Amino acid sequence: MTTDNAENRTTRRRFAFWVGMGLFTLGERLHAKGLDSLAAATMRATESNPTRTPEHWTVGENNTWRWFEREHLVDGEWRVTGITTPVNKFTGNYYQGHGYLEESLVPAAVREGKVDSAVSDPTAKVAFEHDHGQPSPSRRARHGRPPSRWLRSLRAEELRVWLKTINPPEAGVEGMTFWTHLTRDHSFDPAKIEGLTEPEQAKLHAAAHYGY
Repeated sequence: MTTDNAENRTTRRRFAFWVGMGLFTLGERLHAKGLDSLAAATMRATESNPTRTPEHWTVGENNTWRWFEREHLVDGEWRVTGITTPVNKFTGNYYQGHGYLEESLVPAAVREGKVDSAVSDPTAKVAFEHDHGQPSPSRRARHGRPPSRWLRSLRAEELRVWLKTINPPEAGVEGMTFWTHLTRDHSFDPAKIEGLTEPEQAKLHAAAHYGY
């Protein structure tokens, strides 16, 4: 393969990733510059040795579309590396676009709705990011979906203490409660955040969006 062809392939893949994430991140605006850098860095890391990189699949959706989202563990941090072709929840029709992942790549249990997510490497389930406890630009660029694995590991009593030490910008929700949004869209375990008051849930949501 020539250098020009390799560069064109990378450009096409980066563009498809940007378009896909821009249209289907639950209606929130991503910063193109940060996303472009994230996509390029992730592609370099995952393409160098894709068979050994821990892989994480989750279900994604907004009011109209549903898709599957793939992440890879890069430098101790989960990074989105692609989504499958979105399907219209009302018509069953696929979005007419290019550059999406094949649905056959999604683990059968996730694809069939038996589990909400799956990780290819069990040891990656307990791996914390190198910057855990600090806001990350890459997590902020994806609006904390998901936030750090470290933050999601904390229980209500631990979160209650930690939340008092930070002061992130407020981030509201529309058409749902903070609880629903945290557990459905930000991947928090309901059992771990049970007992948090609504103001505490609101601050946890703000922390997720800020990149913790």
